[in-house]
Amino acid sequence: MAVYTPITHIEAQKLFKPIGEIKRLEGIKEGVENTNYLIYLNDSQKYILTIFEKRTKEIDLPYFNNLMKLFHKNGISCPLSVTVNNHNLFKIKDKPCCIYTFVEGRPIEDANKEQLVSLGKSVAHLHQSGKSSELFRKNMMLIPSWRHITESFSENNPKINSLEYKYILENINNLQDKFPINLRQINIHADLFKDNIFFLDNQVSGFIDFFFSCTDTVIYDLATFTNAWFFEGNKFVEDDYLIFIKSYLQEFKLTNEEKDNFNFYLKVSAIRFFLTRLYDLHFNKEGNVKHKNPIEFFEIFKFHEKNNIQDLF
Repeated sequence: MAVYTPITHIEAQKLFKPIGEIKRLEGIKEGVENTNYLIYLNDSQKYILTIFEKRTKEIDLPYFNNLMKLFHKNGISCPLSVTVNNHNLFKIKDKPCCIYTFVEGRPIEDANKEQLVSLGKSVAHLHQSGKSSELFRKNMMLIPSWRHITESFSENNPKINSLEYKYILENINNLQDKFPINLRQINIHADLFKDNIFFLDNQVSGFIDFFFSCTDTVIYDLATFTNAWFFEGNKFVEDDYLIFIKSYLQEFKLTNEEKDNFNFYLKVSAIRFFLTRLYDLHFNKEGNVKHKNPIEFFEIFKFHEKNNIQDLF
């Protein structure tokens, strides 16, 4: 359970007083970044209370909330921040928090053909909407995060000297100066893992957890999605990927430059999640958190070194 900040019914009710009476609150097990509670009101309404922890900066919350509002206006089901007394940013236990509307549905593990087609259309719709705004937030989870994490390992934990880490460190040095500068920038989700996309009746019912959202290349978002959805036991599930990408490309056209950089961003995204998982494993000791295995993304990185799936476009 990713609950870093325990709260009581009384503490939550103070925040929810203008909205309604809380029947019960439940800590949400999924996720590793922030504390989330599912709030049930006496009138059967449900909300999500998110308490933001170290990695999510309070200064970024207006961007995240405005981006979700933009997506919602474009017909994408996603949480909306609730405004109480002209405010949608609050404090609880001296930490920033927001109240969000509830998105119906559940995540899935294994997608069937109908679900993959729906995924293609829905992710394409998300990207189409993301390019229609002037909202901007720099992606801090690539080079800035790489530098922070590698410096932390070097200064605070010299025992991080595994062969996998050394290999990734060498590749960071090779890749960090090769980011393309000519690709279009849009507002992306940047964390399209299976637990952040909900389904009802074989159709995507909504997207959640926009707290890594930023302005970056669409092909990076697509790369993160591909790494998260189409690898099982370190093997690429090509058939499922082909169903998804056919549906996606029918709705959203990629430029030749974006296609040509897909393999680069598949490796970049694998590095991002390898490093943050490794960092959390060694430094994120607070709360009741089930850490995810960084080696999964090391193996995905190695796959993209040997294989170029951009040839499947």
